[in-house]
Amino acid sequence: MPEYEKHLYMIIFPTNALVASQLGPDKFGEHYTVGGSKHFSGKVIFAEIDINFRNDYFEIDRYLAETVPHEDGSPKKTKFIRSYNVLEHVDLASIKKLFLCTRNGKVLPIESTEYTAVNQPGMIRIYQEITPLETLVASTKDQRDFGKFITTETK
Repeated sequence: MPEYEKHLYMIIFPTNALVASQLGPDKFGEHYTVGGSKHFSGKVIFAEIDINFRNDYFEIDRYLAETVPHEDGSPKKTKFIRSYNVLEHVDLASIKKLFLCTRNGKVLPIESTEYTAVNQPGMIRIYQEITPLETLVASTKDQRDFGKFITTETK
């Protein structure tokens, strides 16, 4: 039987879940959006999580042990570990890479980079909120101020 590398993925949008899989990021994104009738159909944001990440909130070792090829030798595509309160229990340092996936299963990796915010006063910026994914916001606030504004108890 073939050996497949195991991966941990955190689905960020449209749901929040931690998933074990034997698919690489490209195939995982394709499967999740267009490859299975029981999964979501639309845009997806997910992150690959360090395979060594552990938190007592998740039974990661149990589900990784169950992530084995099917009898026909094909890889296990998705094994849901948890689908509630996932984001707040994943250490941000364990996120390896973020991926955006189109409705037709094309996956775009977002590479980590050293980023310096441009804080030009009065510059109009466009921000896209994660939930709902379709919402675009135009603001003159820079990235830090907008982040503080959108996460405080404002209406």
